[in-house]
Amino acid sequence: MDQSLAEISYEYIRERLASGEFPPGKQLVNRTLAEAIGVSVIPVREAINRLASEGLVDHVPGAGAYVRKANRQDLNNLYVLRDALESCAAGEAALYITEDQLEELEYILDRAKETAKQICDSSKGHSNKRQLDRWMDDEQQFHELLVEASRNQLLAKVVSDNRAIGTVFEVQRNDPRLLTADVAQQTCQSKAELLQALRDRDSKRARQLMSDQIQRGRKTVLDFLNEQRRAKS
Repeated sequence: MDQSLAEISYEYIRERLASGEFPPGKQLVNRTLAEAIGVSVIPVREAINRLASEGLVDHVPGAGAYVRKANRQDLNNLYVLRDALESCAAGEAALYITEDQLEELEYILDRAKETAKQICDSSKGHSNKRQLDRWMDDEQQFHELLVEASRNQLLAKVVSDNRAIGTVFEVQRNDPRLLTADVAQQTCQSKAELLQALRDRDSKRARQLMSDQIQRGRKTVLDFLNEQRRAKS
């Protein structure tokens, strides 16, 4: 089988999972996907198996493949993993980060501040879907760049293999009410403090600030899910 076709199929499905076009619970039909991508069902099947190995797709015996619905325990486990990996990465990045990377992080933070201002100016008190998607894109880019700045290839591979960053952010795209004005402002302030620690080459403080940020995110998301569950009961 041409591996490039499997990679094309993987990226096609993966992008639609990230955008929310393929929401949790959606069935992934091999033939339908193959027609949309313009390949045979074989590379599509390979791509779905890969996504299943990454924990994004569930194979249901006798029913097919479905986009996985992450539960609270899944999310909690991912946040524990992210804290361990990304806090370490932040500490290492403080030692090795370049000026170009610092400038890029600053640029991402400036975009986040613009989004936060738009949310604060809104009468709703929380983001809309467009703002949420832009915010999550910037969040993911910020964290991935920080891991890259650690210059630890093994650490980067563990993060990539476990998709500890992307999966958490994708789950949060489902409901714009999750990103409130307070959360947006607090996150921007936290990132500004982290950037200063990186500029100061303060490894210990950078590690602690990243851990604090991830734990606040964990509490925000899990508390929101708890409220949603209570509202439905």
